[in-house]
Amino acid sequence: MAAAPSASDAHYTSFPAVRTDELLAVLHEMGVQVTAEDMARPQGAMAQTVYLAFLDTLSGVLPETLERLRAAAMANMEHADMLQDSVGWLIFFREVRAMMEAATVHDFCIQDLTRPQPKRFKRHMSALVNFFRFRSDRLAEFDEMVAETEDLEVQKLDLEDEIAQARTHITELRSLRAAEAPEVERLRAENLARSEELLSLKREQNRLLAEVDSLKNSKTALLQRQADTEHTQQQLAAEIAKLEARIATPPEDMAADVAAMEARVAGKRQALAESEQRVRELQGRLDVCTRRTNDIASLLGVIENVRTEMERQASEARALDAARSALASAESENGALAQRCEQLERQLGLGAERLARTKASLEEQRAAGRARLEALHERLQEVARARRERAAKIEACASECAALEARLEAMLQSHEAYYARMQLEKDNCTCPTGF
Repeated sequence: MAAAPSASDAHYTSFPAVRTDELLAVLHEMGVQVTAEDMARPQGAMAQTVYLAFLDTLSGVLPETLERLRAAAMANMEHADMLQDSVGWLIFFREVRAMMEAATVHDFCIQDLTRPQPKRFKRHMSALVNFFRFRSDRLAEFDEMVAETEDLEVQKLDLEDEIAQARTHITELRSLRAAEAPEVERLRAENLARSEELLSLKREQNRLLAEVDSLKNSKTALLQRQADTEHTQQQLAAEIAKLEARIATPPEDMAADVAAMEARVAGKRQALAESEQRVRELQGRLDVCTRRTNDIASLLGVIENVRTEMERQASEARALDAARSALASAESENGALAQRCEQLERQLGLGAERLARTKASLEEQRAAGRARLEALHERLQEVARARRERAAKIEACASECAALEARLEAMLQSHEAYYARMQLEKDNCTCPTGF
């Protein structure tokens, strides 16, 4: 059992003292009708009513909860009918002491429930009121957490929409790539064929240019020979005219000379005819070269078109590579978004569970608070009357109670782990804001 408070426990600095009117205002807000006279001269029944109201408000421990705990503790206990009141009382004290420990009051004892002292009772009320105010402040944080949870749900929906759009875009890119694959392969094959054709045309162009240069050189030589022949013919004509003017030789000699000259002229005319024929042939070949030059010009235009087409295909290939890179980036981003969605779903699930538990607990507490407190007050009055009736019986069993207290102390020590777990469950299920 807890020891009685000592004189050295009279001062606390872990929380500020609260004025009596503020204490009464908080208690009235909780539905506990207490006066300043009650605070100045506290009685056990009144103190128990106040502590029970704080248990309901701060820890979510209802009378039904205390009854279930008492039934569980007495399930395998001998002489349960004789010990049920003592066990219920000790369980109530244990819950109140745990609440006071959370409120930074570490010297709470059972006499503070049965025979409260005014100074200690007011100090304990100050601690609980500060604890209650701190809890109210944390409720605002809880509301903020609920708002953040709703924002996370909106973000989740937005992310799901973005993921759906990304998946649709990826599907479209894949479909477009699959649809364009045959065309890309055809364009690549056509590009390869045109590249080979372009190389062949370039080789033919080089050959024709070399032949054109050769024909131009031949034409220049033939034109030079034609000019030389015409010059020689002009010289011969001038010489013939000179000779005709100087007919001093005998006619027979002149006839022989003329015949020889005519023979030479005929030979030169034949050579000139051959040169002209060669010139005509060269002119024909030059025309062919001109046509081929025009064909080469048109082929160069075709080559330029092919080069343009190749550049367009290269641009399309780069665009396809960029689309593939975008597809890979989108797939990576899709994976990251999926992981983020899973995290958000887990967070939303946890937040929804905590919110549901808290809302259910708060609704139950607010709905049944006043009726429960009134019923509890009546019940406590009945308990007080029953306690007075049992006073004689308790005095008769004093020796047995001493042994029982030792046994219950051992029981309390063995159940410390159980108390800690119960406190953690209360924190998680009843007060998700930290209590």
